[in-house]
Amino acid sequence: MIIDVHQHYLPRPPAYPDEARQAWLYHDSRIQGYRDVPALIADMDAAGIDQIVWQGEYFRHAENCVERNRVVAAALAQYPTRLQAFASIQPAHPDAIEHIKRARGAGLLGVGELNPAAQGFSLREPAVLRTLAFCADEGIPVLFHVNEPVGPAYMGKVRTPLVAFYECAARFPELPIVLAHWGGGLWWYEQIPAVKQVLRNVWYDTAASFFTYPDTALMAQMASLVVPDKILFGSDFPLHPARSPVQWLTQWTSTFADACPAHLRAGWMGQNVQQLLTRTTHQSSGTPVDVVRLTMATPVVVVAERWPEKLITLARWNIVVTEETPWWQTIAHALSESGHGPEVYEQVSQQLQD
Repeated sequence: MIIDVHQHYLPRPPAYPDEARQAWLYHDSRIQGYRDVPALIADMDAAGIDQIVWQGEYFRHAENCVERNRVVAAALAQYPTRLQAFASIQPAHPDAIEHIKRARGAGLLGVGELNPAAQGFSLREPAVLRTLAFCADEGIPVLFHVNEPVGPAYMGKVRTPLVAFYECAARFPELPIVLAHWGGGLWWYEQIPAVKQVLRNVWYDTAASFFTYPDTALMAQMASLVVPDKILFGSDFPLHPARSPVQWLTQWTSTFADACPAHLRAGWMGQNVQQLLTRTTHQSSGTPVDVVRLTMATPVVVVAERWPEKLITLARWNIVVTEETPWWQTIAHALSESGHGPEVYEQVSQQLQD
């Protein structure tokens, strides 16, 4: 069974004049195609694709997300065995959880495509963390747009701190996460055992990789060595290369299937997606406050969130916690970055405990 986990429902350019980024994406684009449901089903049949999953557009305004979900839910009803969808959500909105519940009730399976930079939210905002905690508790998969943090500019590229998605996985170890577009390369760091453990519930889709990583066979070979069971076939259709708008879905499906190692092909082309979409978890999300211990190995970001009154003590030692502070930076590490030697270790530890 072949499942494309990353397409978009675009029968026509979306008419949302208050969404500047989306307007730029679709304005006079030579690479954006449009397909209504009958045309899409014909394309799927030609490519041998059994099911697709529509990902939501990353709108800034919650009302646009809600309307998009309504339109998509109606489209799903035309071919319920062939079409699936994730919900477009503004996760920082006060009613985001209610919007997810409503979308799930209409048959949408997950949440995505989320884009922190484009939608104007941070993965450390309390409202966003509440939304992600709900998804973790309910076993609802979340897909993030993640582009490569280096390379040339193009419309749709945003600032992408990979560490923020690593932090999200660390905060919510039971949250099923999909990082689109090969995860911006984050999967490469799964060679580090501790990173692999943190990212154990993270998958990577291949949507639009023909733009950035033209050597599909090489990408597949590398991924087969590092994350052999975590790749999901995706196309970003009806997006297409400028010179190949006709039958592009068939071409990409064939190209990627041929690049897959034979023993991984079934998983990458569909079985991994099936496993992701059918799993259900009801785990407690995040790390409970009562089991977090304040030691010199505690990340300073956790200190800021759990014990904000301790920030005064950290400031005495030139340690300031900002949005740019990495999740992995411990108190001891921050001391070294601030120019303090190990001789102050006990003194700082005592002050924090006091």
